[in-house]
Amino acid sequence: MRRHRTRLNDIRVFPHYRDVPIEVEPVAKNGTGQYVSGQFLNQTYHSLALDNAVLVGELHIGATYNCVAVDEDGISLKTHWLYCTSLDPFPSFGIVQDWTQTGGFAPLLSKIDTPFVKLEELADIVTIFPSLPPVERHTQAQVGHRGWLVMTRMASPYAMGILVDDPSLPPSLSVGSQDITMTASCVRTHQSIGFDALTCVSAGGEALFLQRQSL
Repeated sequence: MRRHRTRLNDIRVFPHYRDVPIEVEPVAKNGTGQYVSGQFLNQTYHSLALDNAVLVGELHIGATYNCVAVDEDGISLKTHWLYCTSLDPFPSFGIVQDWTQTGGFAPLLSKIDTPFVKLEELADIVTIFPSLPPVERHTQAQVGHRGWLVMTRMASPYAMGILVDDPSLPPSLSVGSQDITMTASCVRTHQSIGFDALTCVSAGGEALFLQRQSL
């Protein structure tokens, strides 16, 4: 997972008419806000949340827009084209692109702080994973004492898995590792849960393991 935040000033919002060569006027100007871009699984996402703007035209939820602005260093920039996702109290915009699908664009829900939802607190997280070649066997290890059952907000189809707080991962368990089996205990119910065919998405301060789901 990668994410970059940029504070923007002098934001101007223009209608985006794809493949239609027509001159457009701004529908909002003199705006300030925060632009976020990142990558999650096979998807790239961009969002712009305004905290101030002067509306000089109509904005429509679901319509597409281009935004130009100035960053905190005074450098002019242009955002990716974005869907309008909210108008209240100030306009917000967002888009997700799935690189595995041709034309795989979709609106990004507004007011998303993280790309996943924490559903249940977990404890005693144990994993079974393939050993590195040339050894062909599986290894079991406790990788964390606390974590969460999570579900993605933006992947399509959605994915579920386990987020491990303060992980202790063996060297062979790195970003991109696949076919991982993981079990844990639900703190609320004391039930055991398990996943197989997990992929390691992140292995930093928090380790994230996800399994794609069928719709």
